[in-house]
Amino acid sequence: MKEISKNIVKDGYAIIKNCISLKLLDKIQLSINEKLENTLKVNSTKNKQNLSKNYYNLAKKLSQFDIQKMLSEHLIKDNLIDKIFKEEKLIENLIYLIGPDLSYLIDYEMAINDKKNTNKDYYFIKKYHQEFWSGMGLESLQLWIPINLKKGMGTLNIIKSSHEWGHIPHQDRQPLKLPKKYKTENLKINNGSVAILSALTLHSTIKNNHKDIRIALPITVRNFYYPNKGNSDLFNFKKINNSFFTILRKKLGNPQYSPFRTMSLKN
Repeated sequence: MKEISKNIVKDGYAIIKNCISLKLLDKIQLSINEKLENTLKVNSTKNKQNLSKNYYNLAKKLSQFDIQKMLSEHLIKDNLIDKIFKEEKLIENLIYLIGPDLSYLIDYEMAINDKKNTNKDYYFIKKYHQEFWSGMGLESLQLWIPINLKKGMGTLNIIKSSHEWGHIPHQDRQPLKLPKKYKTENLKINNGSVAILSALTLHSTIKNNHKDIRIALPITVRNFYYPNKGNSDLFNFKKINNSFFTILRKKLGNPQYSPFRTMSLKN
């Protein structure tokens, strides 16, 4: 865990390796595929396709934006995002990094990248940007969780140590000015691992040229006691872990912390 913290401080990002079980990832992929089939109203076994084929079939009827939004909401309702944050290694690292009182953004949007997306479409293939631009505060961490990632699909391109530059001036969703020299790195990550980025780390989307779709979950996590340095008060966060102090506050049930709600006065 110390190494993860050192990497974020030094490079602006880190990878928690093998922190989500492949069994859970399979369950998430299956849930996504079932939602695609139900939306397509595929009832016949003969017509059932794999996840990518079902996505491309649905993309003929709905926009990619609508599909991403639908699937994001589906994973919340299916309780699968909560299960991700119950993975022991992931939650322990998050607690070590920003404390035990944690919440995650339920207004997240699944990131799907397919071979038809072009570099001209900023919404799906983003240029270098900071999550800070979208209202994420310094008290938060941005997670990038691959759900369907195969060799040749690409990931993210990161400018190492760019978080040390502070808030980068920007317009039209891209930086106005960058230093003359900087080092980029393609994110090397596998299914089951999670990338963590600072709100100030510059990163961009790598185009997916694979025949299958790449799926990842960009989800913001914050300590709900830290002062809000962004716009997190405008979004919906769900609590996923409480410290001893928070649990005790709930148990006592009042801001005076008096024992009369939980302790009998009878001898």
